[in-house]
Amino acid sequence: MIYFAAMLLVFFVAVGVGAVAALMLGREPQRDVSTSTSSAESRTFEDTVLETTSITKKTLEDTGIEATNHTKTANPRKPAQEASFVHKATDENSRGDYTYLSNPSINRDPNAIVLVRPISDRGSTSGTTYKHNIGVWYETVAKKWAIFNQDRAAVPRGATFKVIVPPASESFVHHAELINTVGNTTYLDDPLTNGNPDAVLSVTQNWNPGGKRGIYNNHPIGVLYDKDLKKWAIYNRDDGPMPDGAAFNVAISEKTQL
Repeated sequence: MIYFAAMLLVFFVAVGVGAVAALMLGREPQRDVSTSTSSAESRTFEDTVLETTSITKKTLEDTGIEATNHTKTANPRKPAQEASFVHKATDENSRGDYTYLSNPSINRDPNAIVLVRPISDRGSTSGTTYKHNIGVWYETVAKKWAIFNQDRAAVPRGATFKVIVPPASESFVHHAELINTVGNTTYLDDPLTNGNPDAVLSVTQNWNPGGKRGIYNNHPIGVLYDKDLKKWAIYNRDDGPMPDGAAFNVAISEKTQL
């Protein structure tokens, strides 16, 4: 009996161990919840990146600018040819001392070169009297250029201006600095103007080139050629000192003369 009981016990132990082993070998491991979540988040992120890239590329294609050119060119929207139009200040497009310009050649382009001059309602510049020194500035919120009064007086409703956007090959921005400024005069240093006394210059004060912080220069300006230095210069006609950091849009062409 004892022998039989012992054999029976061994049999049941063997069966039990085999069953447990079989159960363990045949069972699929439980899915790791944290691993599953990470995998799902990674997939979603990849899809988002791909989708965003596709949208960006399509937007550039719609504007006629290829993605590769957009990344290689600092300012691909600079015009190859001159653009010009007439702007009139109204209640809708003016805010205090400035009036917004709206034109495809300069909208959303803080690096545009914009030249402006007051004119009469009929488009003539002769006999036009505008009682404020003006300039242009780029408003980063509206993403538009505007004409403003240097004395911060309100722009009169109905004031009319001629606006020219010169070709990129015939224009540049000049910054008055200690190294190039003497008293009321700042000297230009550019291949377009150096040693060229017959150049025809058009100049407009630019408060904030590139949409950055700007400098006021509430003085009437003019241009002159220094024969000794063989350079052109911008000067304040009332002999007021030229502020350090003042900036000017300059165009060299008879076609862009204001």
